[in-house]
Formats: sequence, C-alpha cells, structure tokens
Amino acid sequence: MKRRCEHCGDRFRPRPNVAHQRYCSREECQRTRKREWHKGKLRTDEAYRDNQRDAQKRWRENHMGYWKAYRDSHPEYVERNRVLQRERNRKRRALLIAKTDESRSWNPMRSGLYRLIPAGEEGIAKMDEYLVKLDVLSNSYPQESTFSSDCKQTTLF
Repeated sequence: MKRRCEHCGDRFRPRPNVAHQRYCSREECQRTRKREWHKGKLRTDEAYRDNQRDAQKRWRENHMGYWKAYRDSHPEYVERNRVLQRERNRKRRALLIAKTDESRSWNPMRSGLYRLIPAGEEGIAKMDEYLVKLDVLSNSYPQESTFSSDCKQTTLF
C-alpha cells in the first residue's frame, strides 16, 4: 500500500520496518523530516535544548573568526542578507527597530516617571535588549516619596 509524502506529495511505498512512515526516501524529504524533528525536540525537550545551546557555544568559542571569514569570502551572501533585511524592515516600518544608540530629536517623551510593560516579540531587536511600551503617567500618580528606595519596578529619570 502506497502513502503520500508529507513534503513532496509524491506517492511512495513505506518501509515495512518503519511504522507510520510519513516521508519518502528522497534526500530533500529526509532533510525536511530531520529539520521538523529537531524543531519539535527543541520546543518540547528542555535538556535537549540546553545541550544544543551548550554545543553551539563551544563551537563558536572554538571557531571565533568563522563568520567574519565566511562573509569576507562570500560577498553574494552578504548582499543577499542586506536585501532580505531591507525587505523585512520595509514590512515592519510601523514597528520599532531597536538600537542602543538610536535617538531622535523629535521624540516627545520628557523626563519623568514611566511604567515599562513588555510589548511582545514583534520588531527587530538585539538579543540583549527588550522591546517595551512607555506610558507617560499623569501628575496625579504618586511621586517618588511614596515608593520604597529598593523598589525595582520604578525608574526615576
């Protein structure tokens, strides 16, 4: 009895020793199967996720100049990434692109007391930055003397 491959859609005869085989034996289909398994494992298995993170960190430490050398020797890769990033930026114009040195003179925000609320994972940001929503609080909001000095939820500018 033949089945239909979940990746390419072609019909194939499953191997008798593989119960519930969903992908044919074509290289591209097997690569997709492995990629999907890996993504699911990262999503559901904390130990696997931690192991992968540690292995990647060790690899980066042992190959520190790899990506710079790769970019230097593959200018078409660099240009393709620039084009794709411009396209992503164009699609996300309404969202913030966070940079640590970003500042605009037209910014209407003033010094004062602000509440920081995580706004989600939209936008493009560096891994060590947070996208936040800033709400200017009214003058009737309690002033600094009502907060304890060790309160970590308030920031005075």
